[in-house]
Amino acid sequence: MIQLSFHGAAGTVTGSKYLLRTDDSAVLIDCGVFQGRRQLRQLNWDPPPFDPAEISGIILTHAHIDHIGYLPRLAKQGFRGKAYCTAPTADLAVISLLDSAHIQEEDADFRNRKKLTHHKKALPLFTKADAETAINQMHPVPYDDWVSITDNVRFRMRPAGHILGAASVELEVADKGRTIQILFSGDIGRYGNPLTRDPGEPSNCDYLICESTYGGRLHAPEDPRSVFIDLVREIVEREGILLIPAFAVGRTQQITYLINELTRHDLIPPIDVHIDSPMAISVTGTYCKFHDYHAIDLKQMGGHGCVLEGKRVFLHRSRQSSMELNRLKGPSIVLSASGMLTGGRILHHLIHRLPGPNNIVALAGFMAEGTLGRRLADGATEIRIHKRPVEVGAKVVVMQGLSGHADFHELLHWLEPITNAPSRVFVTHGEKQQSEAMAQHIKEERGWDCHIPTLHETVEL
Repeated sequence: MIQLSFHGAAGTVTGSKYLLRTDDSAVLIDCGVFQGRRQLRQLNWDPPPFDPAEISGIILTHAHIDHIGYLPRLAKQGFRGKAYCTAPTADLAVISLLDSAHIQEEDADFRNRKKLTHHKKALPLFTKADAETAINQMHPVPYDDWVSITDNVRFRMRPAGHILGAASVELEVADKGRTIQILFSGDIGRYGNPLTRDPGEPSNCDYLICESTYGGRLHAPEDPRSVFIDLVREIVEREGILLIPAFAVGRTQQITYLINELTRHDLIPPIDVHIDSPMAISVTGTYCKFHDYHAIDLKQMGGHGCVLEGKRVFLHRSRQSSMELNRLKGPSIVLSASGMLTGGRILHHLIHRLPGPNNIVALAGFMAEGTLGRRLADGATEIRIHKRPVEVGAKVVVMQGLSGHADFHELLHWLEPITNAPSRVFVTHGEKQQSEAMAQHIKEERGWDCHIPTLHETVEL
């Protein structure tokens, strides 16, 4: 018996959790939290549909919270095995999980003090202690090395682009005299990104689990350099604040690198850049440490590869330093997390900057359905933050060229080295329309059998 269950990222982008079962083992591929709509977030509080103590091991494709954020809760509920990932993912997970725990504890405390909760007491999904337990279960492995989890399940990781250390996963599963190959795409990045190496070539497989974040879209052929040149020039003319909500892992480093490059070549006016994200600042240390995993030209960067360094780049770790930015006069750039506006310091910046007509809010990444970021991207004229109405007076810009996810054309390009048709392709990690579109593209281009699983669906392989 070989079964695959889809306990997340099925019918939605977030909450990646794929459970592979045989008669002798149970392996979880990714262990993420649901984000976005309230109904989705509520799933994080439900008991897992499996016994965590029975899981032989977990494979983590990369360090975004929708792929690793459920690990502390699972460890608290009885998982005692290893969580396998690349070395950069392990380092980034330490930062991400501790930061997430800190934000949740602070948010619960804030809601309790302000009596904003509908429950008797607001609680964090997991605590710092839970995160530390999960961190101790991390087991780094290099790309391309085969690793055995049990006697009948082994895997190797291949570069996926997307963010530092991201991986696709190839599994070999032996069962009753047969061996099958299963390929999990993970999140496939874009080609030619200056901060990530291109995705590696996949191998032939019997079953393929393929992401579809942008399965129905082609990224606009915009040059992010040109977009930033225009944005910086405009914010200088407006004498306002260019506020950029950015993922602390990957996107902040990409944007800061781009601004530094434009400044170095005198393509934009001199302007101060304020990084208001302790997590993003810590993540940059990981980028410096694992320079073999990214594509930055170290000679071009002065030999150090630290993409946040610059004469006019200012780092804000403390809460007091962050609050002082409320008095900041333009023109200036402020980058803060979280990227989808689901929490963090960016919310306080929005309260102060979103009503101002001289300011610009530039959305620089995927915005999940139900998030504040999606509402802004969809043209909301008013939003609510901590139950307070906030008028949208600033100009809101959606940037496409910085996406960390492949579009459907790039996903099809990634699939090209697979010469033998898989028995079945499971299209996941996408909103309904995106997954349906990706399945159709694969059917038309490759003639492969595609299926879009529903949440908690189990299939026999």
